[in-house]
Amino acid sequence: MPTEVNAQTRNRLIGTLFAGNALSSTAFIGVVTVSSLIAEQITGSESLSGLPNTMATFGAAAGAAALSALGLRIGRRRSFTFGFALAAAGTVLAAVSIGIGSLPVLLIAMAVLGFGRSVSQLARFAAGDLRESDRRASAISLIVWAATIGAVAGPLLLGPTSALASRAGFDPLLGPTTVGVVGFTLAAILMFIGLRPEPLTLTIAPESPHPGEPSPLREILSIPTVRLAIVGLMTSQFVMVLIMTMTPLHIRANDGHLGTIGIVMMAHTLGMFAISPITGRLVDRYGPRRILMLAVVTLLGASLITTAAPSADTAILVVGLFFLGAGWNFGFVASSTELQIGLPVEDRLKVQGTADAITWISGGLGAAMSGVIVAGSSYTMLAMVGAVLALSPVVLLYRTRTI
Repeated sequence: MPTEVNAQTRNRLIGTLFAGNALSSTAFIGVVTVSSLIAEQITGSESLSGLPNTMATFGAAAGAAALSALGLRIGRRRSFTFGFALAAAGTVLAAVSIGIGSLPVLLIAMAVLGFGRSVSQLARFAAGDLRESDRRASAISLIVWAATIGAVAGPLLLGPTSALASRAGFDPLLGPTTVGVVGFTLAAILMFIGLRPEPLTLTIAPESPHPGEPSPLREILSIPTVRLAIVGLMTSQFVMVLIMTMTPLHIRANDGHLGTIGIVMMAHTLGMFAISPITGRLVDRYGPRRILMLAVVTLLGASLITTAAPSADTAILVVGLFFLGAGWNFGFVASSTELQIGLPVEDRLKVQGTADAITWISGGLGAAMSGVIVAGSSYTMLAMVGAVLALSPVVLLYRTRTI
């Protein structure tokens, strides 16, 4: 039966995207967690330690726009393969920066890694495009959920791989970096082999009035649902990155070790990804705007909880960082679903890349600001700033309540 074959093909493609995201998330979480430690080790400066994450997010911003546009021209299979291969190359360069003790090389490496890693986020749109509107959020959330594997494996590998590298006579931070190289390489191979047929040929979307030609970006961005989606993505990313970036350094500054950092960051990434299937069902059932409001409340609460850990109390940070991740998840899945409502394929790819670029830029600013705020004030002040900024989508949610 053609319909059954078509459904099986869609399921297989979504499964491939799931596996690719699992591998890439393990690679990325391992590398990004130690990147601030690498920067501090090289420079001896806490205020500069947020720069690698900043470069990764700015790289991802450029990658989201470029790889989304490239996908429209050459297909998602080839553009996704290229992106993950590039991320692997960037991770190799990060390992080189440890050996030669060069901050510029590390920053270039993280920018290249971020550029290629943007595929991990674009993959959720590819999965959503393969489903009808009433199941789209569940497909998006499934790809986000794939990163749960990385959320568990990435932080847990920090201690063992750093110890293994140390015993072999290398810098301990080289261990987690090597995991990144392997993970991104395997993800690239999987995209090349598994994304057949080309996912764009099976996209479910309204017909474009001018097939093959996307609408002007200004026209797409004037749509209220698109604006709300972008603000939701920006807020979720900014608040999450702002607090998350400095948490490893906050723990280490209070005599914590890599094992403690791994536990806290595992709780955070579990909040970000493990609840995704629930989030997808909630969005499909209640609509993206109600879940975006839930995201605002959760991010606000998480920020306030985190202010109670000025001495890096592990229990408080585990709870606060878990809910920080959960708030991001609610906002990310709900806003990603809202962004796809009523748009033809060409407009989707154009605004998806743009939205992710804006989202990554906001995350980059959050990472850059985090080090400055902590150096100039405290980790508690950082969390208070996050609490205030979590309220950003409220005005647009109110203005679009009748749409």
